Amino acid sequence: MTMFEVKRNSRNIQEIHLQFNSQKDTRKLLLLSDIHFDNPHCDRELLKKDLDKALEDDAGICIFGDLFCCMMGNYDPRKVKGNLMPCHDGPNYFDLVVEEAVEWWRPYANNLILVCPGNHETAIMKRQEIDLIDRFTTMLRMAEPDCNVSAGGYGNWMRVYCGLHSARNSFTIYSHHGYGSGGAFSQQITAFQKYFMQCDADVYIAGHIHKKGTFPIVRSTLNQSMRVKNQKIDMIRCGTYKDEFIDGAEGWAVEKGMGPRPMGGYWMEISVNRDSTINRKIYET
Repeated sequence: MTMFEVKRNSRNIQEIHLQFNSQKDTRKLLLLSDIHFDNPHCDRELLKKDLDKALEDDAGICIFGDLFCCMMGNYDPRKVKGNLMPCHDGPNYFDLVVEEAVEWWRPYANNLILVCPGNHETAIMKRQEIDLIDRFTTMLRMAEPDCNVSAGGYGNWMRVYCGLHSARNSFTIYSHHGYGSGGAFSQQITAFQKYFMQCDADVYIAGHIHKKGTFPIVRSTLNQSMRVKNQKIDMIRCGTYKDEFIDGAEGWAVEKGMGPRPMGGYWMEISVNRDSTINRKIYET
């Protein structure tokens, strides 16, 4: 039995309900992006380690785009022969990729909250008219009856409700898989400035450029009691599980001068004070 409840309001809006027994009680969310699960360079050993920790802590798991790589289909100009895993080698390539993924992810199905599409999945939708994320989440719910995972949006909203006894409060997460490129020196800080201008949230999450970083900003406002209240806003850039650089000898990432990338995701550890104030602690997996 998981310690959270999930409700899907629309195609890109979800509710997460967390119940706390005391002020010392904590709940966790595992925030992941750019897993590229079907790519041979995906570090599945590291991924399994992080997901097993999520099971141990009964944490909710959220994936913010590019669960799949899927560049080996017909007519895909990005395909490279060496990147086709033997278990996906067949005339029904996309079916084989999704079926293998569903079987692999079944142990974590009840902890999965959300899977959003990234640019790799939207590229497949454009080229092949196949919605890999909808297919994956639907098949996972069919395989595991207690699974309540949602297929989200490229831009997605989540409202997280936190209850401690009779006190109840919430915060909002806005995620966007990302855009543009992340060169060797680019951290795309301006992307969060754009999200901040466009959408009102307490947490902003992005991926896409295979880099990691998190920083809080604090802004002040007047509450209903006409007192100044400081509000912390978390900016989170999730990393990747695909190591394209390897030893730096060859390959697309080497030719483009991308360099090695930080691996893994982030934990969000949540607790609630007696006055219903929510605390968020963000740290690397």
